[in-house]
Amino acid sequence: MQLVHQQKLTRNKARQCSRVRISMPFSCSVSSQPTRGWFRKPVHDVGLVYDLSLHGACVSTDAAIKPGDQVSLVLRLNKSTPPVEVAMATVRWTNYQFHGLAFSALSEASLKRLAEYMGLSGLAKE
Repeated sequence: MQLVHQQKLTRNKARQCSRVRISMPFSCSVSSQPTRGWFRKPVHDVGLVYDLSLHGACVSTDAAIKPGDQVSLVLRLNKSTPPVEVAMATVRWTNYQFHGLAFSALSEASLKRLAEYMGLSGLAKE
């Protein structure tokens, strides 16, 4: 019973990290390696980023990915900076072609570029 009560509390809590709703979605590439089964093909596809934080993103793509899959991303934030590479992200949810991704492995340089893009230079040290 206490567990159910804790779940209700977490739903009403404010977000732990700031996120940015992208007014002009930018492109990204999504790649994965087969992790389940012998016959699963690797995914290599493109997508658009609609929502972004230091710990995850909402991406629209036709890639055949499901919750629990591990993917890597290359985010092309703008033309003047090098792309941000996310070595590993976990698919948390899907809704048709939209996928919620939680970043698992991100270099410090990529985290810094991501924070600068979001205008959160003080949060990159988390």
